[in-house]
Amino acid sequence: MTMHDKRLAKSHDDILEAMADALDIPPSKFEEAKSRYEAIGNWLDRPESTLAGYDPAISPQGSFLLGTVTRPFTDEEEYDVDLVCRLQATKAQFTQKSLKDAVGYEVALYTKAHSMAEPDEHRRCWRLNYAAGAQFHMDILPALPDAQHYQAKLLEHGYRALAQDDALSGHAIAITDKTSSHYDLPTDDWLQSNPTGYAAWFRGRMRVRLTEAKRAYAQRGQITASVDEIPDYKVKTPLQRSIQLLKRHRDYMFADDCEHKPISIIISTLSAHAYNEEPTISAALQSILTGMDRYIEDRAGVAWVANPVNPAENFADKWAEEPKKRENFYRWLDRARQDFALYLRASRFDQVPQPLREHLGKELVDRTMAAILPAAALATPATARNDLYGDDPVRAKHAAEQINRVGSQSKPWAKL
Repeated sequence: MTMHDKRLAKSHDDILEAMADALDIPPSKFEEAKSRYEAIGNWLDRPESTLAGYDPAISPQGSFLLGTVTRPFTDEEEYDVDLVCRLQATKAQFTQKSLKDAVGYEVALYTKAHSMAEPDEHRRCWRLNYAAGAQFHMDILPALPDAQHYQAKLLEHGYRALAQDDALSGHAIAITDKTSSHYDLPTDDWLQSNPTGYAAWFRGRMRVRLTEAKRAYAQRGQITASVDEIPDYKVKTPLQRSIQLLKRHRDYMFADDCEHKPISIIISTLSAHAYNEEPTISAALQSILTGMDRYIEDRAGVAWVANPVNPAENFADKWAEEPKKRENFYRWLDRARQDFALYLRASRFDQVPQPLREHLGKELVDRTMAAILPAAALATPATARNDLYGDDPVRAKHAAEQINRVGSQSKPWAKL
């Protein structure tokens, strides 16, 4: 690619967009993963399947569903594709163990038919390992529909609006967990989850920009498809891009302490709360980094990051028993505020200050800059670049203090 062929950056947002794009899963890899899990779904629902009578369905959850996947550090590491395998059955027909065994049996037949390694059993799911070239594995979580029970619990806790919103609570599921005391007993007492409802809430926090991005996608591709016909995964909003950048910053900061790093669901939830439909990544990052901790509640002395579609669930439940997790979240947030503010407040967009460069990955930053900056900008002497950010810690703290903006309320579950 010559310099005339490439799109040159003209702003901070062009740089941030390019870095987030470099962090994203390549479209070909996404399509490959999608094709693989659809193949598993077809296998489970084939006429000979022991599960065929339960109308099994495979669907993504987690970052694949939210559009916030981040590329592994190296090509040797794998993408973790989280899937739900939902059967149209009831808890009267299955125990957690029998459900997990039933799904595991068919998944094992699939691996045998395709000359793959046998699936690994984990606490809640079955892990399907592909050959090294695929660069991903799939975690398949057995589940049953459980909306009625889920909505009853919401009502019990006083969250009437949520219980009556079918988009947010009507797709809840009951899931298997080997550590449950009722694992092999008939019971109604299963762990619950609601990835589809959470994704609906998440999309609602960026509805304007998602629609706008799909419209632009249609125009760029000169296609006649309506906005509703374009899949969410084809486009990215400033919220999704910001979360990808924040997750990568977190990953580098805690590369040597993965066990105690801030978890993605907390970063995603607080970011979505603090996001106010800003049209650019730079504006989104400023709102998110300024406001995200305002959505950490104090419930009788307990730090609470509420699941927006089940506020009785605390995503930060481990903070009380492992204080280091809470401490690391605030340490990361303070560092992210300083690192990104130092760049966003600088007059030069074509130089990434050293602290941010280190926490996003030097290779990622340098490769991105080389791809979208004129050669002349890259040839700036190192001494000039260092002078620009001569006193990084002081400048960063000053820049972070300037970012002071109040986020809008984003709780759909006020008690009625």
